[in-house]
Amino acid sequence: MADNPRNWQPPFEDDDEFWRRFEDSLNRAQGKDPNSPDTPPPSTEPDDAFVPPEPPPLTAPPDAIARAAWLAVVVGPLLAIIGYIFGFSTFLGGIGIGATIAGFIVLVARRDRHIPPGEDHGDGAVV
Repeated sequence: MADNPRNWQPPFEDDDEFWRRFEDSLNRAQGKDPNSPDTPPPSTEPDDAFVPPEPPPLTAPPDAIARAAWLAVVVGPLLAIIGYIFGFSTFLGGIGIGATIAGFIVLVARRDRHIPPGEDHGDGAVV
C-alpha cells in the first residue's frame, strides 16, 4: 500500500535540506558548480537609464467654475456617505450624488478648452 496518499511522507525531514538539494540540482542543470561560493549577479541596470524630468508643481485651477466642479466631485461622495450614516440618506445622499454627477459633467465639458494652443498630445508614450 505504498501508493496510498494517506501514508505519504515527505522525502526530507527538514525543509531546509529539501530546498538546499533543489537549489543544487538547479545549479547543476545550469552548469554551475554547487560548491562554489555565491557571487552576486551582475547589475542589470544600464548606465544610461532614463531619469524623468521633475514634474511641475500642482496648482489650483485658475477659474472658479473648475474649482467648484472639483469641489463637487470630491465632496459629493462624502455628503452621500454622511447622509447614509446619519439617516439623511434621501436628502444629503441625493445632493451628494447630484453634485458629483454635475461636477463630473462640467469637468468633462470644459476639458478641451484648457489645452494650450499649439500643444499636441500626440499618441502618448511611443516606445
